[in-house]
Amino acid sequence: MTTCAPEKTTQDREGDVAAPKILVFSCRWCSGIGADDAGRQRLPMPPGFRCVSMECAAGINPDIVLKAFSAGAEGVAVLGCHQDGCRYNQANHGTAKRMEMLATLLETVGIGADRLLTSFGTAHEGHQFAELMRRFSQKIAAMPSLTRRKSADAAGGCADDD
Repeated sequence: MTTCAPEKTTQDREGDVAAPKILVFSCRWCSGIGADDAGRQRLPMPPGFRCVSMECAAGINPDIVLKAFSAGAEGVAVLGCHQDGCRYNQANHGTAKRMEMLATLLETVGIGADRLLTSFGTAHEGHQFAELMRRFSQKIAAMPSLTRRKSADAAGGCADDD
């Protein structure tokens, strides 16, 4: 497994912008190539995401996504090959079904299905990957923080009580 991470921007270093933490699981044969291409082209991307390159998106189990949320991720993306273009005999069809069930679970437990991005075949070029990450990061940034809500739940009250 290889990992890729964007460089810190001036805003991120100065603390002006609190970028949401996003964990991206990417198929190395599609979105992983897009992530590498975006990095080589130095395309502007949000500072808060971390990319984990997987051999196939089929290796992502719902447990891993849940663990990412419990460890502080504000959003998780699972990016795979085109539905009929998987090198592993359509293994991503099962992934799509598992992620659909997981989205329902996330909605039920209060995390929200919108915090899970599942996409197949849409990020195999650098500009596509960068745009997908920008849109998802903006969407997550507009939502209430999960980590803030967790600390309020642990304290037994509202995070805004002062």
